[in-house]
Amino acid sequence: MTPDTSRAMTELSTRRSPQEVVARLAHHLWPQGDDRREEARALYMIVDAARDPGLYPGLLAREEEADMRSLYQGDTASELAEVAPYLVRLTRGSAVADWLVGEGWGRGWGILVQADGDIDAVRRHFRKFTIVNGEGGAAYLFRFYDPAVLGSFLPISDEAQRAALFGPGIRFMMEDAGADALVLFESVNGDLRRVEIPLRTSPGPASGADAPRVR
Repeated sequence: MTPDTSRAMTELSTRRSPQEVVARLAHHLWPQGDDRREEARALYMIVDAARDPGLYPGLLAREEEADMRSLYQGDTASELAEVAPYLVRLTRGSAVADWLVGEGWGRGWGILVQADGDIDAVRRHFRKFTIVNGEGGAAYLFRFYDPAVLGSFLPISDEAQRAALFGPGIRFMMEDAGADALVLFESVNGDLRRVEIPLRTSPGPASGADAPRVR
């Protein structure tokens, strides 16, 4: 067996199915237990339709069963519909949640957001950040809904930037670069808290290596 064949077989054996991804993430995405505030948070995904040509048609096919909003509005929303960012509410067990979380894991389709507000309030909050002003007043597209962009921006953000981006009860979650862990970001008293939650490769209780890592 050649090294390339061995590597391919290893990758195939460790690749997770969409159903397995959702099952392993469900406890963290839709918390249940004694903490009522945790349970009250809704889960959303900001989907970057520009990331994959199949995303916009997929959203259209599911719009009757899913609560979703474009972060753009007016003519911009119509003209850029196929590449716009979309806020989608994800309820546990729904077909759209299984599709976006399970099929999208490791493909950079967007970021996950836990928030206290309803979908219209959350949309109003995030709409403000689609265009930002840089030095000299120049306007820039801020692709914060790209996991790579947000994952790089938050660790170097200052307190004022975090105060603006983190709204009421908001947490950001995304895959890590290798899609081997769920990374959670939240603001705690103005400081950034990062938690890395590895996806276990086998069922059963988490071992020490599987425990969340806080930075």
